[in-house]
Amino acid sequence: MHHHQLSVSVLRSLLATTEDDTAVAVLLDVEYSRRLLLMRGILDSCAGTPEAEAARVGEAWRLLESVEKRAPEAVRAVLLDPQVGLWAAALFRRLSRAERDESAQDVPLWVELGFLAQLAATVSIMAGAPFRVRVPVREGTVFLPCLGRARLDTAERWGTAEVRAQDGVVSMVGGGTAVTLPEDPERDAPGWEGLRRLRATAEGLTLTLAIDDLGSYPAVSGLAASRRLAPEGFADWQRWVSAMWPLLVADHRADARALCTGLLSLVPLPHRERLRGRTASSSDAFGCVLLTEPDEDTAVLPAQLGVALIHEFRHTLLNGLIFLAPLFEDCGDLFYAPWRDDPRPLGGLVHGAYAFSGVARYWRARGEEGLAGFEFALLRDALDQVLTTLRDHPLLTPLGRRLCEALTEQTAPWRAEPVGQHEVNLARLASAHHHATWRAHHLHTPKAYAQALAQAWQHGHRAHVDDSGTPPVPEPEPELRTDPGACRLDTLALLARLSLVDPAEYARLLADDDPAAQVPGAASADLALVAGDAKTAVKLYAEELAVTGARPAAWAGLGLALTETGEEAAGAALTSRPELAVAVSRLLPEPPDPVALAHWLAPR
Repeated sequence: MHHHQLSVSVLRSLLATTEDDTAVAVLLDVEYSRRLLLMRGILDSCAGTPEAEAARVGEAWRLLESVEKRAPEAVRAVLLDPQVGLWAAALFRRLSRAERDESAQDVPLWVELGFLAQLAATVSIMAGAPFRVRVPVREGTVFLPCLGRARLDTAERWGTAEVRAQDGVVSMVGGGTAVTLPEDPERDAPGWEGLRRLRATAEGLTLTLAIDDLGSYPAVSGLAASRRLAPEGFADWQRWVSAMWPLLVADHRADARALCTGLLSLVPLPHRERLRGRTASSSDAFGCVLLTEPDEDTAVLPAQLGVALIHEFRHTLLNGLIFLAPLFEDCGDLFYAPWRDDPRPLGGLVHGAYAFSGVARYWRARGEEGLAGFEFALLRDALDQVLTTLRDHPLLTPLGRRLCEALTEQTAPWRAEPVGQHEVNLARLASAHHHATWRAHHLHTPKAYAQALAQAWQHGHRAHVDDSGTPPVPEPEPELRTDPGACRLDTLALLARLSLVDPAEYARLLADDDPAAQVPGAASADLALVAGDAKTAVKLYAEELAVTGARPAAWAGLGLALTETGEEAAGAALTSRPELAVAVSRLLPEPPDPVALAHWLAPR
């Protein structure tokens, strides 16, 4: 471990919309030092405790020290395994708590401390060194990071096993079961599940990506650890990565080189919804990405999978930079993020701007029309909104401001670049709909003002004024209260994508009486609006809003449809302040005529 400083060139690379393999290598060095510090902290915190004695921490550490002298590269490879990062960070936090209620913990502390022995065993195996060490058994399994998992025949939830290597043969004995590791640990064998790796090569660049479906530590809190992929599932992922990689290397070589350097593992998640995949990453698991199975849209799959990897990898890079130098201070404020359903904290907004600047740059290189043109048009506008919000925020650090300034400088020229008119129109609708729907869910008109409006409506008075034309009270700012039920606010964007990549399927949905059965969150009015039939959309939204409990998104959609038909004032009343319409309609004994309410709320 050594003192780390970023050179001017590396910092410039990190404050960019592009990736650079040299900068990634620097961050990997930083992460290795961080893992060493975590290990030191764990040793210091558990020293002298009964749990450390039970886990034989001292014995494991001495083994690790001895093999490090023989094969330091093996120690580095194992310590940088994302599962090791997740274990070390979680255990350090557990040991650092001022008061620890171990009775409330699901996994005994000695078992967590015993992972150090699993780590030492792995390093020794990779170094080819003879050894013998006891390791904990979790519900009949022993995971060796970078290698795989042994299954032992034991009825105990927590137990121990011995791992030993002699004359090149590695075996594990526990619970009356003996498991011999195969020469190639990626292969399965009796009692052994190998850690499989995806591999793809194009134009001299090879991506090697471990499938993380064996480890005990979930990369995202609250998400269960991934289950073992069936052979056919692994074959699917190999096929998808093999289709993605040549495109990425050919058209985005700098990205490909960076991924080769720092992308280490992939946690596969089940398929979610078409064109609505889920991605995630963890600050404790450098180089690990979580991805849902991609859609089998062969024309767009390679680009979509490639951009998903870039998106989450950029989160990894920013986390690495933040470990070196903070970009923002703690802040209780919440903000609108065009790519999220929920209000985001300052750090989340910075992360989103950094990740999606790379995503927008990716799509920018893929063409002006079709899906690429739409995604680029949508994201360049989103970045403009977010970077404007961030630019002068007082709780950004000097480096955080420098990052936002650099991203602004690089993305500002994109607004003048040509994109297909149809794609621009779809992006405009999707962007406005998302923002208005977000407001309808999360912004709330103060109750007294909403009641005054509802009473004025019921008595036939004009909105916002009394009988003399004077505002009864100043219009207050809405209150931000997060709505946990807000989901799928990207419905219009999803429908726009579907219309571009599968027009035949879109036409079928357009004629379907219940499109939500196929596309959760979608309504017939949304489909009509995206298809350009604004008059039909107005009619369908009005019918939907005439029923109690209508979607808040329908008010946003109605506003856009009214604007498209030329009723701009009424439309703007719903897209700029949909929370007013939501509040008033909920206070009335019966749903009002939504079009009439939109005109009534429009400023004169």
